[in-house]
Amino acid sequence: MMTHREAHQLIQNLRRQLLFATLARMLLTGIVGAGLLGALRHDPASTGSTLSGGLSTLWSAAILAVVVWVTLLIFSVRQVRASNRASAYIASGRLDLAEAQLKNAVRRFSLYRNSKLMACHNLAVVAHGQKCYQASAELCNGILSMWSWSRISQGLHRVCRILLADCHLFLGDTASASRVIESLSPQDPHLSLAEQLLLLPIELRCQIANAEYERAADSLPWKISRAELLDSPKAALAHALLAEACRQTGQTERAAFLQRRAELYHDLKELAEDYAVLRDSQVPASAPTPTSADNK
Repeated sequence: MMTHREAHQLIQNLRRQLLFATLARMLLTGIVGAGLLGALRHDPASTGSTLSGGLSTLWSAAILAVVVWVTLLIFSVRQVRASNRASAYIASGRLDLAEAQLKNAVRRFSLYRNSKLMACHNLAVVAHGQKCYQASAELCNGILSMWSWSRISQGLHRVCRILLADCHLFLGDTASASRVIESLSPQDPHLSLAEQLLLLPIELRCQIANAEYERAADSLPWKISRAELLDSPKAALAHALLAEACRQTGQTERAAFLQRRAELYHDLKELAEDYAVLRDSQVPASAPTPTSADNK
């Protein structure tokens, strides 16, 4: 299980490695470029058929730089493969093995900046799965702080923000979660379907916690169609939150329908143990359905 302090140390180490990798690429590129430029400008007719001493040294340095570059690339490729194995461990639920693989990948030097950041993001996913939300939030914050100069993809940037918002919610910091995803919307056409499904329950949790019931109940058919694509617990959560939004905006029939759908997907009492927003709802989860005997 990862701690907040360990996550902070990993981020500090990652920053140093990315800086060193940038400097190493610049140095190796400069040496190779100088060697090639010197070889192109060499005139055998004026200086003899052999290279001069200075040029020979420069050419040897260029060859050595190429060898070092290839060696570093080989080690970098091995780290990418290790990260891919960790992804397989995550998919199979072996978070302990994935954590060990990803920690090694983050700590070891690599020329590939994006692969290092992806390994760090996957480590944040593992920490989140282990309910180490402070450690996961620290890793996500570290990745986002390096986004402007590390050139990570927009997709990774968005997913990292969504994961960070989820961590803030579990830590009880709704305001920070709302700020993180403020500029994101599940209905944004630039978001992939996977990103929409990740964002929808988190956005609903923020809106219900902030009593923004009208916003939560807006575009209801679209939200229901996406909520139906979620896995069973998340589908139950999304339907229950939409039911609460409809209940608070006076749409009682829709609220009752969505509440019944939520109860069919998953046990809401079990979900309420993990999601405070369900516990804080005015109507208790999994409320018993009235029977004919109760109506007599």
